[in-house]
Amino acid sequence: MNPIHITLVYLLWIIITFFFMVIFLTLLKNRKSIYEEPKPSNEQPTVSVVVPAYNEEGTIREAIESLTAVDYPKDLYEIIVVNDGSTDRTAEIVSEYEKKHNIVFINNKENSGKARALNMGIGKAKGELVACLDADTTIKPDTIRKAIKHFNGDRIGAVIIRVSVKEPKNWLEKIIAVEYNMGLGFYLKIYSFLNCLYLTPGQCSVYRRNMLLEIGGFDEKSIVEDMEIAYRIQKAHYKIKCCLSAEAHTKVPDNVRSLYHQRKRWYSGSIMTIIQHRDVFFDRDLGNFGLFYVPVNYAGIIIGLLLFLSTIHLMASLILQNITCLSLVDYDIYGVVQGSIENLRIDPLSINIFYILCSTPFIMNSLMNYAGFKVLGKRVRENLFGFVCFLFFFLPYHIFWLMCFYFVIFKKEVKWRESM
Repeated sequence: MNPIHITLVYLLWIIITFFFMVIFLTLLKNRKSIYEEPKPSNEQPTVSVVVPAYNEEGTIREAIESLTAVDYPKDLYEIIVVNDGSTDRTAEIVSEYEKKHNIVFINNKENSGKARALNMGIGKAKGELVACLDADTTIKPDTIRKAIKHFNGDRIGAVIIRVSVKEPKNWLEKIIAVEYNMGLGFYLKIYSFLNCLYLTPGQCSVYRRNMLLEIGGFDEKSIVEDMEIAYRIQKAHYKIKCCLSAEAHTKVPDNVRSLYHQRKRWYSGSIMTIIQHRDVFFDRDLGNFGLFYVPVNYAGIIIGLLLFLSTIHLMASLILQNITCLSLVDYDIYGVVQGSIENLRIDPLSINIFYILCSTPFIMNSLMNYAGFKVLGKRVRENLFGFVCFLFFFLPYHIFWLMCFYFVIFKKEVKWRESM
C-alpha cells in the first residue's frame, strides 16, 4: 500500500483518538454538572434582543411571537428588530407588532449585511445584556431567564444556548438535526468546560453589551460573524459559557442546493477567520483554545482532506488496474466474480491491524454520538435514520471543505446570502 496513504491514516488516527479521549475524559469529569445552573443574582439585568431580518416574511412572525412570550419583566426587556432592506413583506409584518408590543423597529431601506444590522441594533440597545436571534429561529419562554444566570462573573462575555432543528421532516433535515444536536449542543457544552468555545451561534447567543462595545462589535466584513467574534472574545480573555438547558429551534436547509450555499459560507468563512486570527495557534495565553481546539481541529481537517484525496487516487488506480486485468479475459466480469466467490475464504487471523485502526475512529464517533444523545435526553430510535446517516456525513463534509479551500485560495467571492 502507498506509504503516504498509510502515514496519513496513522496521523489522522492519532489526532482523532486524542480528540475523543479529551472529550470523553472531560465529559466524565463534568458529568454531574452538565445541566447545573448558577444561582440567580438578586438583581436582574436589563436585556435587549436584537433580531436582524432580510426577506424573512415566512418566519419573522413566529420569531417575534416567541420573543413576546418570553418570561422576563417587561420593564427590563426590549425587542429590537432590524429590517435589513427586505424586498418582501418582512417590514410590513414587523410593523404589525411594533406598537402592539412596543418593539423598537429599525427599517433600513438598503441591505447592508447581517453583521452591520446587528451592530445597528446593539447601538440602539439599552440592555446590559444583548441577545442576538436569527429571524428564522424561536426560543422558549424560559430561555432568556436560564441563559443570563450564567453571567455570574465579570469576565464572562457571552453565553450560548443549545440550537436544535424544529420538527425535521425530510431525510436531509433529519440528518442535520443530529448534526445540530451534537455540534451546536453536546460538543459546545464540552468545549465550554474546557474554555475553548470557538463559536457563538448566530441562531441565538447572549452577550455582555459592554464587552461588545469594547471589542468593536461584529466584524462587518466577515461572512461568519458569529465565529469571528468568538475568536476576538477569546483573545480579549473573556469567557464564553454554554447553557444546555436553554434551547432555540431554527430552520435548516431542506434540500442539497440550500445545504451547499450554507456550507459554502460556513467553511469558506471558517478558513478566512483562521487566516485572519492565525496568531491564536499554540498561544499559551489562550489556554485550551490556542493549545487544543484550534491546532487539533484544523490539523484533523487538513490531514483528513489529504487522506480523502489519497483514497480517491488509490481507488481510481485500482479501478484502472482491474479494467486492465479484465481486458485480458475479454471482460468476462461474470466469470471473474463467480471465481472470486468460490475462492472466498475469511480468516480472522489474516485481518491487518491497519484496517482495525481505520475502523476505530468510526466506532469512537458512533459511541460519542450515542453518549451525546443520552446527555441531551434524546432517544436514538426516534431518529435512527438521521443518526446512522450522520456517521457517513464526513463524505460531503470533505467535498465541501475542498471546494471552500478552492474558493478561498483563488479568492472567489462568497456572499453571506446567495440567491437560491
